[in-house]
Amino acid sequence: MAATTVCCCGSHLIILFVDSRMFRLLIILFISLFSFTGLHAQKKITIKKRFKEAHAAIKAGSGQENIERILLDSMALPTTTDRQKAEGYHICALLQQSQNEGLNMKAYLKQNLDTVKLYQTVLKIYDYTLRSDSADETDKYESRNINLRALHRDNLLGGGKFLLRKSKWGEAYPFFDMFLKTRTTDMDSIVGRVAYWATICGMNENKPYHVLSHVDTAISLMSKDERPALSEYKARSFVHIGDSAKWVEILDEGIDRYPGYNYFFLNLMDYYMRHGQIERGLARTDSLVKSDGDRAMYWFAMSMFALAQGDYEKCISMSDECLKRETNNIDALYNKGISLLNMALAENDAARRRVLYRRALEPMEMVRQLAPDDLGRWGNPLYRIYLNLNMGQKFEEIDEMLEKHYGITNSSVEKNITPIVNSSSGTKTINKGFVKD
Repeated sequence: MAATTVCCCGSHLIILFVDSRMFRLLIILFISLFSFTGLHAQKKITIKKRFKEAHAAIKAGSGQENIERILLDSMALPTTTDRQKAEGYHICALLQQSQNEGLNMKAYLKQNLDTVKLYQTVLKIYDYTLRSDSADETDKYESRNINLRALHRDNLLGGGKFLLRKSKWGEAYPFFDMFLKTRTTDMDSIVGRVAYWATICGMNENKPYHVLSHVDTAISLMSKDERPALSEYKARSFVHIGDSAKWVEILDEGIDRYPGYNYFFLNLMDYYMRHGQIERGLARTDSLVKSDGDRAMYWFAMSMFALAQGDYEKCISMSDECLKRETNNIDALYNKGISLLNMALAENDAARRRVLYRRALEPMEMVRQLAPDDLGRWGNPLYRIYLNLNMGQKFEEIDEMLEKHYGITNSSVEKNITPIVNSSSGTKTINKGFVKD
């Protein structure tokens, strides 16, 4: 069935002959077109109206939160221009400032005050002014935004410090982060300290990327006493995000930069051990011993690598060097005792074997004296030594201890002594957790 449609184009009248279905489609098209045009105009009017409502709320000192939400919804519309966004975000900052003034008046009048909310208005002022700057291609609001931020700079830092004192790490961090992102040259004297606070917040809230955002600034500007710990935080952050290559790099650098700070050396040596990089570990410790031979820790590390290689003579020699510098180093004593014990187990000559057991006795008994509760460490070695030296009373004592602790008899005690190369007291292996020990 055909229908006649009349269209007007300027001064001309056009008559179209279409079927009924086409006619309905044309009607829907025209309605949609006019509706969209009307809605588009309405939206433009709406956001301008919202701006006026926001200024009215600021003047009245009430209703700021409600109009702010409405204004943000209006700016989220796809028809909102960048110029309107720049103005809108600037007005949102003014709405927050209006709330800030009201809360400050409460403080002045000694009325009940939500201090966190007061500081949050400052953070939002900064956030909105930065958004306004980002949308403002003409820089119309740039100077106004800069002045607004400068007016609240001290309170931005004050908010972070207030929350830091309360150990609210996650809430404090955005204040320090914003301060550092918007800092100007006149703030240089405090930038290092603020970067340090931001880093501490990141560590305590287990946010490695927060640490990595500002830790380099803190390291470069803080005192020498603070730098080793900050570098440790940086290293731990890379562990947390799974970047072991960067972690190892920082450990290696840290050994040279902070020789008195054990975290870097101990964790790098532990890394070499766990990954079977014995030769690399020996080369690194050898170079350190040559530059600073007085540190017992370096000699212990060399004994540990030698023990891992099965080079028992070298392990004993390196352990002795360590013990010259630190008489009661339990790890060096253990390594020496285990090396002598393993040499005895491999010795075929009975007389020489007995001499080796006798030499192993002293360091292993010292391990027991220094760690009397660590039966798992010295129990089996001393059992083997007492057995082969026919030390009846001591043998019976330790046999009873092992049976009571493990529920085993002397005939079922393992015959091979497995070297334990990772220490349990003198060294510190990597903490797989993130927050500082």
